[in-house]
Amino acid sequence: MRIKISALALASVFALAAGVATAGATGAQTEKVSCHIILFLQHRPTASAPGLDFGLVKCSKPFGRGVQYDTFKLMPKTSTSGNALLRFKAYFDTGTVSGVWRATYRFTSSTRVLFKQKVTWSRGTGAFKNVRATGTSHGVQNGTHGVIDQVLTVTGT
Repeated sequence: MRIKISALALASVFALAAGVATAGATGAQTEKVSCHIILFLQHRPTASAPGLDFGLVKCSKPFGRGVQYDTFKLMPKTSTSGNALLRFKAYFDTGTVSGVWRATYRFTSSTRVLFKQKVTWSRGTGAFKNVRATGTSHGVQNGTHGVIDQVLTVTGT
């Protein structure tokens, strides 16, 4: 018995197989990750230089503990509130992640600031070279010390 396979049927099989292989290779699974950041060194921005933060970061698996550094600029709307743009890099044992935090802030006293952030991880190195993430965070800054809690949807881990 001979089986006849038309060119159209054969092309359909190859197209379907290619689609499945592509989805498996690039179809990114997402996972929720939480990070807790403690800032303990801050220099406020000046007219000629951005501000900077340095601190410890602890994220859920697969990231773990590390350190983070960012530079930022403030864009005041009023004397007590405004927006901020922060460019950060977090260093973990097996790689780094970096990206942007877009924040709104509000001073509640001369030394206390509350803020909310939209977080984007746009790059990674090492074990996290394909990582991307988006999420939100909230935090409080008391003088030069701050605490940030983030919840992220991560792909590429």
